[in-house]
Amino acid sequence: MAGIPSLSLWIFAWIFLFIGLASLIILVIYTKYGREVSVRLSIISIVIASIFLGFAFHFLLLSWGI
Repeated sequence: MAGIPSLSLWIFAWIFLFIGLASLIILVIYTKYGREVSVRLSIISIVIASIFLGFAFHFLLLSWGI
């Protein structure tokens, strides 16, 4: 059983990875094509992306046993 990763860790890792990447893509698209610079949306997108990407990498590393 030591070599098999937990299914819930894999699921959370992939969900968090997709949410983090989507938030990062929204931030890039908004800053490139947005008419006015919204500091609030930028800060929220950066915080959400960093939190979800951090948890995704954490869960992936836990499931790999690192």
